[in-house]
Amino acid sequence: MYLEGIFVSGDIRSQLPEEAKKFDEKNKLFKTIMTDTYRDPLIKKQCHIPSRLADLESIFVGLERCQKSLNDYLDSKRNAFPRFFFISDDELLSILGSAEPSAIQEHMIKMFDNIASLRLIKVSDTITQAQAMISAEKEEMPFKQSVITEGRVEDWMTKVLEEMRRTNKAITKEAVYYYRFRKTRVGWMYNYQGMVVLASNQIWWSWEVEDTFNKVAKGQKMGMKNYAKQLNAQIEEVV
Repeated sequence: MYLEGIFVSGDIRSQLPEEAKKFDEKNKLFKTIMTDTYRDPLIKKQCHIPSRLADLESIFVGLERCQKSLNDYLDSKRNAFPRFFFISDDELLSILGSAEPSAIQEHMIKMFDNIASLRLIKVSDTITQAQAMISAEKEEMPFKQSVITEGRVEDWMTKVLEEMRRTNKAITKEAVYYYRFRKTRVGWMYNYQGMVVLASNQIWWSWEVEDTFNKVAKGQKMGMKNYAKQLNAQIEEVV
């Protein structure tokens, strides 16, 4: 029943035509045997039907081959887009078996840390764009360049991943740059997403601590205390 639900899907059949054909043959033979058994349910009589054992063994071997082909197919998809390893076979099949890009949405949180969904916008009858990533807290990070969700899902999801990295890097660099020109710390924080603020703040903190140690090494005895006052002032401003 598990394989039947998979191989009756039009999309999977088109991608695994030979395996689907083999499955149909074994499935038809199995149904024939079950129909005969239903009509005459005496076990001993059914077991003594000529070629019955050979037919059952053939079905078993055939279905095992279908299962192996399916596993190889899923492995090829996971190797093409490794984040598919984070979801189950059934979940991956639900994505591969759908022609809609939105099929990826409910599985995003499993494949990406705290990314709950993508902002998918249908710009025409045939074109859908991924325009932003959205966190579990509903924070949006608009992509610097939209990604068209066309072709194989593993291909366009790879492009989405690359755009995530590119956008995150660009926005974090921008946040680090404007940190030194901020009028207020809170105002700067509200301009960026939470994780960008945390990463940028840690970058500046690392530099400021190193700079403070350099000042102390050069004889500025109050360097550490002055930096402590600066940090306390930042905490008071935020709290």
